[in-house]
Amino acid sequence: MANFGYGIKAMALLLALMMLTTPMLVMAQGSDDFIQGKVDGERDAKGDPLWILAGVACSCIGVGAAYFTTPSPPSHALIGKSSEYVLGYTEGYKNKARNTNVMYACLGWLVSAAISIALGGLDQISE
Repeated sequence: MANFGYGIKAMALLLALMMLTTPMLVMAQGSDDFIQGKVDGERDAKGDPLWILAGVACSCIGVGAAYFTTPSPPSHALIGKSSEYVLGYTEGYKNKARNTNVMYACLGWLVSAAISIALGGLDQISE
């Protein structure tokens, strides 16, 4: 009879371990989809070169606008994907596209500053 008690305890312990590890296995699969989506989103994000014009025309305001504007990922890349993949793709795309847009706006601001310095230097030379 004593062995029967140990068998129940062993079975209860096994069930408890299975209940604890099953969600971890499911989360591990979900995180793989999230990571793959994030990698794909970062790969697909190209940014918008028109932010160069915003940097030229608006200087630091154009850079700020590029930073605070959230780009949207293309919807065709998300059709038929798992929710974890969509979350990862969206996060990766938005971060990479935003950084690229800010870089473009900074480039425009630098071009604007270089033109201003060059024109200011020409005014001093002509005087």
